[in-house]
Amino acid sequence: MSGDTRDSVIRAAMAEMVNAVTELRQSGHADLSQALKNLTDRVLGCEMLPQIRQEILENLVFVAQQAQMRPERRKRGVVKAALGYVKSAMQAVETLSDAWRTYGRSLENFFNL
Repeated sequence: MSGDTRDSVIRAAMAEMVNAVTELRQSGHADLSQALKNLTDRVLGCEMLPQIRQEILENLVFVAQQAQMRPERRKRGVVKAALGYVKSAMQAVETLSDAWRTYGRSLENFFNL
């Protein structure tokens, strides 16, 4: 994927994340909203392969969108897989492993994983 295309995909994911974070905060899930925002900010500010950054962000956006749904409508198995990927990818980057320990637990707890 070219750099311009990847940047476009990342910008689109960020727009979706901003919407999800805002909606979660407004619906009373301020802690979850803040955890997603913090994880996203840390991923954006970290040196890593652009493809890995894009994949982490896409998975975080999916998780944020699932969090907006009623519990019975969520795709629990897919959320679990997405969070597993994010956790693994972030723990593999030394400067991100502390971010996962600090904020990732909030996501796991929200989804009872």
